[in-house]
Order: sequence, then structure tokens, then C-alpha cells
Amino acid sequence: MKKIALRILALVSLLAAAGAFLGWLPAQVLKIQPAPTIAFVVVLLLTPFVGRFFCGWICPLGVLQSTMNYLCHPQAHVRRVCTRLPETKLQLAVRWSVFAGAAVLVAAGAGALAYALTPYSIAGKALAGFVPGLVIFAVIIVLSALGKGRLWCNWICPVGTLFSAISRFAANGHKIDLKDGCGNCRACFVGRDAAAGEENKSAVPAKGVERREVLLAAGALAVVETMEKTVDGGYAKVSLPGLPERPASVLPPGAVDRAWFNRLCIGCGACAAACPEKCIVLSTSMKTFGQPQLDFRHGHCRVACPQRCAAACPAGALKVRENIARRDLHLGHAIWKKERCIRTINGVACTACSRKCPVGAIEIVQGFPVVDKDKCIGCGACEHVCPARPLPAIFVKGFDRQRAVRPFNLDDLIAEMKGIIVRGEASAVAACDGVICARASGRGLEPLLTLLDGGKLRRAVVVDKVVGRAAAAVCIAGRVRRVHALMMSEDARTLLSARGIPASADEIVPKILDRQKRASCPLEARIEGIEDPERMVEALRAMITR
Repeated sequence: MKKIALRILALVSLLAAAGAFLGWLPAQVLKIQPAPTIAFVVVLLLTPFVGRFFCGWICPLGVLQSTMNYLCHPQAHVRRVCTRLPETKLQLAVRWSVFAGAAVLVAAGAGALAYALTPYSIAGKALAGFVPGLVIFAVIIVLSALGKGRLWCNWICPVGTLFSAISRFAANGHKIDLKDGCGNCRACFVGRDAAAGEENKSAVPAKGVERREVLLAAGALAVVETMEKTVDGGYAKVSLPGLPERPASVLPPGAVDRAWFNRLCIGCGACAAACPEKCIVLSTSMKTFGQPQLDFRHGHCRVACPQRCAAACPAGALKVRENIARRDLHLGHAIWKKERCIRTINGVACTACSRKCPVGAIEIVQGFPVVDKDKCIGCGACEHVCPARPLPAIFVKGFDRQRAVRPFNLDDLIAEMKGIIVRGEASAVAACDGVICARASGRGLEPLLTLLDGGKLRRAVVVDKVVGRAAAAVCIAGRVRRVHALMMSEDARTLLSARGIPASADEIVPKILDRQKRASCPLEARIEGIEDPERMVEALRAMITR
């Protein structure tokens, strides 16, 4: 009964891990893997009492190795676990060297390579279709199919080394002591019959691997092609763009800090498996090997996604940002390259990037895309739809520290915008949807006209140093939502109120004077007697041009 129960546990563990990686089961199933989680701590605490049961009955890679070895060599199978036979000196030297190297890599901030040796990381990379992970997975399974037992667990796996050390003195663990008469000849590895008459000789090789067994092992490693065929209308093949050279890779949402993320991420691929858009891929860089990053060739990070990648992370490297909408989490910002754009090369009036931007961060100004870096959230929608080849004309640069940009309430928003002006960082500031989206510096009307020409005033809250009738006319022409000034004239407030635009100021004065405080400001004098705001702006532009 015990044997049957343990085999059922192994099967359930294997199916649960595969189901969680493939999205059939909740991602919380993976919380038991080697990571700083409560479930793993519980397994660690049980090991000194019941032995190295994790490797044999819970670890998916350990279960698969034992299963393949048993299926391919049922006659040579010996009822044992990894810790039953004493370890050789060479084996101890290899496994502890690997463990020490992994510890050094983690301490040095290059833990991606160390975590790539852990079982869940290898299994996850294989299920995610990551080629290096598939190669390592295939080698391990083939070796177990060829009769080498759980070679990875016994010689290399740092998690197996940790559990082996802890379970060494386990009261209920499975092991054979040399004092009990075992000569450590390891003949039991080749089967009962072959070892019976060879007590003091080297182990006799087990029965050769037949073609049928090799095909069985190869069949177990068959991998469905992960690259989907991209077609246009179901007929013509569409070429995917190349990968742009980013100044910094874009991390999945929830990777708050790049350095901290690199230390925690074990490269298991659970986030890539959970991503509905399949825009998370695993890195091939040596420093971040197997860790996730965003690739926008097949999709982009949608603002409607409830952070499924972060919810699937078992190691805490990705965190679900509570009470923060996805559109308020900035992963990076887009960069436009004029020399690649088909507007420049072919003269095509393409508007794909501006039309597909879900937050309106890209505007076509004077015939070319302009990215508002304050509004851009780094979702990659623009890069995904860009038709330029061989490289996209617009791509995303990732932040080292992702930004949670929460909308201000109106009073706090105006206070923050006033602070920017008082500190001398800008002369005029605009905000949309509770977020500061643009700022400009200069003298007189220059800042407001700059915001007007850039399309930044539409439905915006505007704060300026001085607002007279001239500045009020520019705000009306830009269709602002509200205006606040450090100083505002009575005429400006009246003009704005007549157009249904709320206006407020720290100081209200009868009129805006020139610098000598002797007469009206020249800009105010230029539009005196003009009532139409559009005509006012035309007159002001003509005056500034002269």
C-alpha cells in the first residue's frame, strides 16, 4: 500500500506541475518548488525526519527520471532511492562544487545561471519551449532512459544536494550503511541477475538498449512546435520583424526593481506560460539566462490583463501590484527612430503606432510620431503593430525600476503642478486623467503655445505662472478643462468662465502689466478689442513672429 500511495503521489505531483505550467491548473500549485515560500519551508523542515522524499515523489524532474528509467529497464529496476547507496568521493566533490558555485552566483547577483540548474526551472523552460531548457531536459531524460538512474539529482542538482545533506541523518530515511555489509560495489545498478555472481568484480553492463526503447524515450521528448505560423488573411506568410537592440530589456509587470528581480527569479518560465499574449520570452543572456523579458513580436502587454504573469510567479520575483491598475504601471517608454519609419523611407502616411496606443501617448505632429514619455506605459502595442522591416521603427526601453503612476485628486494635482513651476522646472504644466503629462519652459506665451502645438492642452488641467486674456485665449483654443495660475487677471477669469472653463488663481489682479509695471503687457494690448479666441491666437502668433 505504501508503494502504491507513493506512486500516486508522484503521478499527482507530476500532473499538477505540468498543469500549472501549461495553465490548466492555478499557478499556486507551483508554490512548493524551491523558492522562498511557506510550502517549500515545510518540505525543508520535514526532510530531517522522513528523508529526501521531495526528490523522489514531488520533484517533477526526479519523478520523470525514475519513470523513464523504470519503463526502459524494468528488469534492471532496483527498489531504491538516491540516498540509499553511499556517495563516492568523486560524486561528493562534483555535487558540492556545483552547489558552492551556485551559491556564489546568487550572492554575486547572477543567480539566473544558478537557478537554471534547479528542477522546476528546467521543467518550466522545457514546457515553455525555451531551446536551451529543452536541450538540458532532453539530455537528463535520455540519460535516465539509458539506465543511468537519476544522474542529475545525484551529481549536479543544487536542490538535491541540499536535501541530501539535510536527510543524511533522517530517522526514517532510506539508505544503506557500509557497516551493514554493503561494499559499495554498486552492482545493484545493473540488475539482480547480473550482479548475483559478480561479488568482487566490476559491475556487468545491463542489457543493451534496444531500438524500441530508444524510440520510446524519443517519443517522450517530442515537443510541439511553439512558433505559430504568422499569415496574412490565411494565405501569404508575413515576416516578423527582428529584435531591436534595446538600451534595457523590458521586464514583465510586477518586477519592481531590476536588481532585486534578478536575485529572486529562478527562471522557471511560469510567467511565460501564464501570459495570454505570449509576449514573455526567456532570456539567452549569460547574466539573466532563462529569466523572463518582454518580446513584442507576437503580442503586447495588454492593459486589460489582470497581471496573470505576476500571479503565476512562485518565487516572489513578480508581485501583483494591489490597488494599481495595469495602465498605471509603467514598464518603460517607447523610442521612435526616424530613419526606420516608413513615413520617412516610403512616404507612407502610417498611423499604426498612434492608433493602437491604449493610453494615447503617441501623437502625429507635423507628419511624424511624437512619444509622450510621461504617458507611455511601455506596453509594446506600438512596437507590435509597427510595419517597418527588418526592424520596427518604434520600440520600448525598459525601466530599471518600474513606476506606479497613481492619478492625483484635483487639489493634490494642482499643488504638485504649482510646485514644478515654483521650483523653476517649467513655466507651464498640463495634466490629463489625474497624471502630469506635459510641461514647457520659456518666456511669455511660448510655453503655452508649445503645449498647444503639441496637442497637450486638449481636456487638460493647466497651471501657468501668469494668465491674462492672451494666455486664456490660448487655453480656450486648446480646449482645456481647467486653468489655474499663480497670477490671473480679472479679464482672463471672465473670459474663461464665459466659455465654461473653471479658473482659479493664487492672486487675482485687475490686469497684467509690463515688466516696468507702467502699462499693459504688449501681448494684452495686441488683442484688446478682439473677442474671438481663435482670432486672438492668430494675432498673437503674428506678433510673436514679427
